Amino acid sequence: MGHLTLQGDNFTWPGFSLLGESSLAITLDETGIGHFNDLEFLVLSGTTSVSIGSTGATGGFNDLLQLAERTNDLTTVTISGADLFSLGLLSGNSNAGDGVVTDIAATATSPTKIASSLKLIDASTTTSRVEILAGAANTSGAGDFRDGASLNANITITYTGLKIKGGSGNDFIDNDAKNGIVTDGNGTDLVILGGAGAKAILGTGADDSVAVGSSDLGTHEAAGAALGDSVTFGAAATAELHVGTGAEAGSTAGTARIGQTKVLDAADGMKIGFTFITTSSTIADETAAVASSTSLTAAENAAVSAMGSAGVAYFSFHGNEYFIATNNNEVAVSANDAIVELVGVTNIHHATNSFGLVTLHV
Repeated sequence: MGHLTLQGDNFTWPGFSLLGESSLAITLDETGIGHFNDLEFLVLSGTTSVSIGSTGATGGFNDLLQLAERTNDLTTVTISGADLFSLGLLSGNSNAGDGVVTDIAATATSPTKIASSLKLIDASTTTSRVEILAGAANTSGAGDFRDGASLNANITITYTGLKIKGGSGNDFIDNDAKNGIVTDGNGTDLVILGGAGAKAILGTGADDSVAVGSSDLGTHEAAGAALGDSVTFGAAATAELHVGTGAEAGSTAGTARIGQTKVLDAADGMKIGFTFITTSSTIADETAAVASSTSLTAAENAAVSAMGSAGVAYFSFHGNEYFIATNNNEVAVSANDAIVELVGVTNIHHATNSFGLVTLHV
């Protein structure tokens, strides 16, 4: 196992390579009160696991902007410590901003998708804030990596099923992987799910927020590209769900399997932000209008038709509550509408809408 310790007080380390280590332990130690210790990038080859410890003086923070691996061997990154730590960058670019990228030296003579070896980023033992951005697909069109390397023009690297675990601090986690999973502790957390079929499971901290169908890594999805996400809040009464354009119905509109976003434990007081979908303050309980519907699709179409304007229609159907946001007067669900299902909830009768921000009331 290799060991790397970097101490710094308001210091930015130029990136470098450590090749041939089967596993690696990194300590980033910020030594000045309220200051930073920053590593631009670290390039690895043949490394299967990396552990990162974040330590330092009161109020400081450590950054590793990108862990780049060349040979698709890296499976696990573990983060520990009591000092604030950031992995990745709010760059709006999936290659430069992604905190962990793998197989960056891959080549091909025809278009090729490679499933990343990365399966887990585990910061569950951290006690201060962690910021993690990962899971966005890497393509040559997304520019260079942090070390300046360019991905082969035929290669796309995907991070399907990536798990990211947060700790007990007030965390920020952006997981853009398809079928990605984020679990977090009892802080006040912000989680972003950028991929389809993703899950967020949060602890009991108040004022948690989850965004679906959006990204801070430049992979803002077209309508229909981030469907079927599910969210579980540990303290739903103070939580917010924000629905981005990637979670709009897209090509699934009008089918029997519309991939709506699901909330598994909604509660009185929870907010649903549809402001990317509609800014209308109209809201209508259309439960009566869907009473004769024989399918969910028929009920959804009946609800937006009965509302007769832009806004948010909601209704109870087969033991669940549904909310549909639209920016049009329409007779059926269309590609740019967004649907949220409150699983096992039928007692929402007085929801309010302020320019697309819906508050649930029983």
